[in-house]
Amino acid sequence: MNIHIGGESETRTAKGTRTRRWVSCQRSEGAGPFTKKLGVRRVTVTTILGFVLAVSAAAQDSAPWSRTAAVGLGPLLLRAQSPMAILRLSPTPEVPQTLAPGQWEVEALASWNNCFDADPGLYTIDAEVVRFSTTVGYGVSDRWDLRVSVPVSYRGGGILDRFIEGFEETVGVPNRDRKLVPRNRYLVEIHGRDGQVMRRTGSDAGWGLEDSVLAARYQVAPGDTTHPAVLLAIGVKLPTGREAALYSSGGADMGACVSVAQRLSRSFHLYGSLAVMRYAATEMAGVQLTHAQASLFAALEYRHSERTSWLLQALVTTPGAEHFGGFSRRTYEVSTGFKHLLRPDLLLEASLLENLFIFDNSPDVGFHVGLVWRSTPRMKEWGRAGRP
Repeated sequence: MNIHIGGESETRTAKGTRTRRWVSCQRSEGAGPFTKKLGVRRVTVTTILGFVLAVSAAAQDSAPWSRTAAVGLGPLLLRAQSPMAILRLSPTPEVPQTLAPGQWEVEALASWNNCFDADPGLYTIDAEVVRFSTTVGYGVSDRWDLRVSVPVSYRGGGILDRFIEGFEETVGVPNRDRKLVPRNRYLVEIHGRDGQVMRRTGSDAGWGLEDSVLAARYQVAPGDTTHPAVLLAIGVKLPTGREAALYSSGGADMGACVSVAQRLSRSFHLYGSLAVMRYAATEMAGVQLTHAQASLFAALEYRHSERTSWLLQALVTTPGAEHFGGFSRRTYEVSTGFKHLLRPDLLLEASLLENLFIFDNSPDVGFHVGLVWRSTPRMKEWGRAGRP
């Protein structure tokens, strides 16, 4: 094997002039230690350079989570959790941006709520609800996307009563009525007009399919660093669950929502929405339900980093029943939690929910966790949405 290594050598003469000469070394045997090291170094440098170029190319080809600078990682995807809202089409915060054309999204959301809502002579709701909802979305065009949601849930006595009682004692707001009944029981008892009584107990606990929801969303304005993103959503709830088992309202509900997002600074985003719902079923067990409801939502997102956000959000919903104790009053629900990008295409969120002001029409405590996956969009379409 012939190896040739050459280079220039510079020397200085006594008169101060410089001379250069070519130094050449040749070997006709196997490569020596110096040549082997040089080859290894060349391979190492080439490998590192190739890796850096590949990472740079991947970074350029990977899209950010949001299509617009007006939206961060978005609000927590936690719908209203009042027992009345469970049976009907209820507001869920919308991320004010549609999917890119041809892009898919899958949301897998779970919530776990404990309720002890009681108004003597009207109702007692002592239960835990575990709910799983799967939503599939598809970007139809640059401004439209379509979504379908299929939820299933468990209704039963649960295991959280002791924890909640201990927490309430710790913060100094014990619920005396809760301590008068057995822990972890399942009881839904509603007293309607003309002596009608609906009662569900532990023997009725179990899993069931709830009503499915179809929705279409339209991007009114994409937004940017200084202008808000605006989204309009319309949806219909189909009676796919069993009404007698309290998994359905028994009718097709319709709703519309306007959602807005505004970037406040590099670290903060503000979200808000107004939703209205129109219901087909207006009576349950002799209780007169409202024909419509409205909700107002607000959230503040703090961008801890490009991958992590902390959120505080609140949802206020108008009454769901007429002349029926706490359910004839507004519900106030506040949630705090975080979002974290596990991968460029996978987002994790988790939160804690508490009721405020009115304690007889919403959960005492609720937990929420969700995963959102998105397919990689075509970069040509992604760039149209107004990122800086």
